[in-house]
Amino acid sequence: MPETTTPTQPPLPLDPAWAEALRRDFTSGAASVFLLHGLRDCYPHRGEYVPLRDFLYRAFCGKKQTVMYDIGQGLTFPTPADEEEFRRFLGVAQTRGLQTAAAQAYVRPIDAIPLLEDFLFTRNGAAVIIDFVDKIVPPGTAQMMTFDERRLLTTLRRWATDPRLLQRNSFVFLIADSLGEVNRSLYDQGGGVRVVSIPLPDEPARLAYINHLIEHPEKLAPNGSPQIDTRSILGIKPEVLAQNTNGLALTQIAVLIRGGSPDDKVDLRKTSEHKRRAIEAEIGDLVEFMTPANGLSAVGGVDRQKELLLSTAAALRKGHVDVVPKGILLTGPPGCGKTFCMECFAHDCEIPFVQLKNVFSKYVGATESNLEKLFHYLEALAPVFVFIDEFDQSYGRRVTSDGDSGVSRRVFAMFNAFLSDERHQGKIVFGAATNRPDLIDPSTIRAGRFDLKIPFPLPDEPSREAILGVTIKTLGLKTKDASLADLAKQTGGYSGADLKEIVRIAQRKTVFDNRSVLTQDDLAFAVQDYLSPNVARAEEIRLMELLAIANTTSRSILTPDQLKWIESGELYPEIDRIKMRLSM
Repeated sequence: MPETTTPTQPPLPLDPAWAEALRRDFTSGAASVFLLHGLRDCYPHRGEYVPLRDFLYRAFCGKKQTVMYDIGQGLTFPTPADEEEFRRFLGVAQTRGLQTAAAQAYVRPIDAIPLLEDFLFTRNGAAVIIDFVDKIVPPGTAQMMTFDERRLLTTLRRWATDPRLLQRNSFVFLIADSLGEVNRSLYDQGGGVRVVSIPLPDEPARLAYINHLIEHPEKLAPNGSPQIDTRSILGIKPEVLAQNTNGLALTQIAVLIRGGSPDDKVDLRKTSEHKRRAIEAEIGDLVEFMTPANGLSAVGGVDRQKELLLSTAAALRKGHVDVVPKGILLTGPPGCGKTFCMECFAHDCEIPFVQLKNVFSKYVGATESNLEKLFHYLEALAPVFVFIDEFDQSYGRRVTSDGDSGVSRRVFAMFNAFLSDERHQGKIVFGAATNRPDLIDPSTIRAGRFDLKIPFPLPDEPSREAILGVTIKTLGLKTKDASLADLAKQTGGYSGADLKEIVRIAQRKTVFDNRSVLTQDDLAFAVQDYLSPNVARAEEIRLMELLAIANTTSRSILTPDQLKWIESGELYPEIDRIKMRLSM
């Protein structure tokens, strides 16, 4: 690490904001041990962009005697002066009877941490930076930890509550990639450790860095390489590039610009491709990025539902984020177009669409780490639409036991807290689909989390005709003398997925018969040939329809027949009767 000099003038305001808050906490005496987690990027300090550890040293350590430690390198020092001062400390420690060796020998935590403790509490104005602290105190219960691990955890907790650190004007930085990978006992239960989340750079920070690279193109060229003319490889304005690199670290933006050339400029297409690859490399195992090809005009039937969603999408496009729900829950039997409708809604909102995968892991601490990383990137990607299928089987259930050491309960709490965060209004819109809303914890789908709950029952006769027409049009099929009204009358109880499969069967028949035009006979054959799974599950499907009605938040969406169920008071007794019959 290069030597630095401490300026005589007062420190300039720090950027980014998390560093300003960290300094206020230390100078006010609120904390002396800080656990930093999140992004490892480069950070601005006095006209330069430097790695995280360098930034912490330059911005905070000043004239303090500083020691750095991680289990890979052991003890290291930012300057020769710091190393020389530590060697003098070792000599003094040896005269007091402590077992010491050369500084380079302290690689094992069980050797290094006690020595660092002695260093902190026998010096005024000392600073210790411990990187990869998750490798020293990883997640786990006390019963599963070794004696040495419990000893190290106890030592670090003791530092945070010992007033001598503040009295001596000393502090400790602990750094981890993710909070979920650190033993919770270190920072929970009033341990005194101040947790600092390092976010992805916001738009002003990205623009400042892009302008820095334009003014200092030598920063992009490796040693010995020809200097890059940054202006000649940018095909868009810096402001546009900053807007379209949300979700990227500054180092990833540098890679993007470095990959451009006068013949292959950094434009919106290149930026989009690079951004998708970069983010998928970080959270691709947690989400699936999708690009919906159709808007809600491709959805057949459910006209009332479409009207409400179209109005919501229009409000979001116009910037009326205050009227956009935090979450939209679609309920109803399988095959009624819930997932497809959400994809089309995101298309009409003109925002990215991501579908959540399973964040749960068998490894201790990995699940919370996954969720923390996911939330980190969703905030950076905003505005974004996030979809969760089979919601009752994943995030929506409250777990009352600690069979998995409380992981499921913590995930449930983290997810609900993120859903209700007012800062996400109109920026992160959640969509979810379920067949059984009664299995979801009421606290998750209350107003303020999932504000809008929309039923998707089996289509009625006019809706079935509309779905058949949209399907034929979407598949680009030619038809002759086909009566969709007759077909709709024959398919009562069929879902949208069933109707699409009927059209597919008719399409296959025309191909097998070496014809290019679909006829009424083809459709009639398909209706007779297809066995709908809904027939064998009629009562279960009926239960799902009634539950969808029971959980609706808008009367205007319901048909007169559906409203009668609510107004007559027969809805919930009928739901109970069906559940009773299904359990027999």
